[in-house]
Amino acid sequence: MNYGTSTRFSPEAVLHMAELYFGPQGLGLQVRGRYPDRLDLAGPRGRVSVRVQVTDGATEAFLTTEGLDYEVRRFMVEIFEEAHLH
Repeated sequence: MNYGTSTRFSPEAVLHMAELYFGPQGLGLQVRGRYPDRLDLAGPRGRVSVRVQVTDGATEAFLTTEGLDYEVRRFMVEIFEEAHLH
């Protein structure tokens, strides 16, 4: 499934937050690829890919998942709401 949201966090911050949320210290997924604009994670529960780009001063985050739809939706809410609290 594909998802997308925008946030005020920088692309680097979004990828860092995604690694903390989905990675070994979070949901336990392993990093399978790390690029300047993308992070790929996978594990027994499923996989997540997070791609970022800046558009009109905001960071657009595009997430693709297999098996972790609920977790991806929660992450999107988190990066949107946290950015707007600051």
